[in-house]
Amino acid sequence: MSRFFITGISGFVGCHLAAHLIAQGHVVTGLAHDAGGTEALRRRYGERFPASAVELCDIRDAARLRAALARAEPDGVFHLAAVAFVPSTSKQPSLAYEVNFLGAVDLLEAVRDTAPRARVVLVSSGEIYGRVEPSDLPIVETQELRPLSPYSVAKAAADLAGFQFFSAHALPVVRARPFNHTGPGQSPRFVCSEFARAVAAAECGKGPRRLAVGNLDVERDFSDVRDVVRGYIALYEKGRAGEGYNLGSGKVTSVRSILDFLLAESRVAIDVATDPAKVRPAEMKRVVGSIDKIRRDTGWLPEIPLTRTLADLLEYWRGALA
Repeated sequence: MSRFFITGISGFVGCHLAAHLIAQGHVVTGLAHDAGGTEALRRRYGERFPASAVELCDIRDAARLRAALARAEPDGVFHLAAVAFVPSTSKQPSLAYEVNFLGAVDLLEAVRDTAPRARVVLVSSGEIYGRVEPSDLPIVETQELRPLSPYSVAKAAADLAGFQFFSAHALPVVRARPFNHTGPGQSPRFVCSEFARAVAAAECGKGPRRLAVGNLDVERDFSDVRDVVRGYIALYEKGRAGEGYNLGSGKVTSVRSILDFLLAESRVAIDVATDPAKVRPAEMKRVVGSIDKIRRDTGWLPEIPLTRTLADLLEYWRGALA
């Protein structure tokens, strides 16, 4: 049994990671901006995940972060707390830099000073690679960073800070660079969950039978969140400190094919119309990451096919809206 501390524990990925670790018998505590997402964990695990396991704290509150980490005495730290919705960071770039970059620096300083033996999995993003030429696909970890949004700039800076703390302070930091991931519980601000919720809402009469979409022809590397959290744990256990690792499916999937699958699963007919406001400027046509490095170093591979992920996501929304 080990002790783990998760920042962003009440978020979409944080809840899945916490559930996985608790199910393995580990002690899990963490920070949450709000505790709403952890209520299901408390109902499911009872005394194994008490209310006291979650500290309400903004990641920018360095003093409270440090105190919570010192009380937790963790063997491992997973840093997930972030402003995660890319488009919103273009409207509030300073917030992205404060949370996604300076919040990571505060976390690394706190671990260095209060839990220096703890291994840190710092969750960066596949977005940090930014503009990549088609000839450079699939993206490998040595690819030059050319971030295209405040979100990806801040995540790139945090990723580099993780390496600097490893290099300067011998802090055992492993940097995870996940590409797109989805699954039950994801916010409908993200494309797969947006589509699945729209289908479920149309089915039960709580939404229109018309869906406004952006560019359906972009292709991305989509994974199941449950595979991704297994990847984070594999990096904690076997990842090389100081290194960065891609996590993804290693395959490209068009947004159009995701929508087509969900529409085929729908119990009612739904019309689709393009909304120019949903089309992102300077968007990459195709993004896919190489997962050879994480497979080679840890043995991790994704196991859940995207069709199952999308079916589970649709069932999640059917239940949530019922």
